[in-house]
Amino acid sequence: MLFAYLYFGLNLSANLERIFVTLVIVSFVFTSVIILSIGEAPITREEAIEISKGSSRVKEGLAIAFGSGVEATHYNSSMVEQLKLGHNREIYEKVPKGHSIWKITWYIGTGIGGYTIGVIVDAEVGAIITEIEGIVFF
Repeated sequence: MLFAYLYFGLNLSANLERIFVTLVIVSFVFTSVIILSIGEAPITREEAIEISKGSSRVKEGLAIAFGSGVEATHYNSSMVEQLKLGHNREIYEKVPKGHSIWKITWYIGTGIGGYTIGVIVDAEVGAIITEIEGIVFF
């Protein structure tokens, strides 16, 4: 009887150990998958402005500008989906589903008056999605 108790007791201990190790491995894998699916944090305002400087229109504008100003507005992914339904939908149609954006507006002063340039930057990957020819002001 003592032999049976020791045998089944040790066997039960080994099973509990296997269950515990399996539980630890499964939780580690689950946590790793969650962390990898989250990805990197969206880019900051300053990073988006720097990226927008790479736009050909912004480069041309800054090359001739007497002065300039910049404004950055962040739109989360649900707002982007709403903008895709609006009257300026062609501006936002290239934004991948589920991505947020930075809309960077450059004010280029040319002495007497100036104009604006819009640049849409994907906040998830840091790429320029589109450039928008703005308005002329005096």
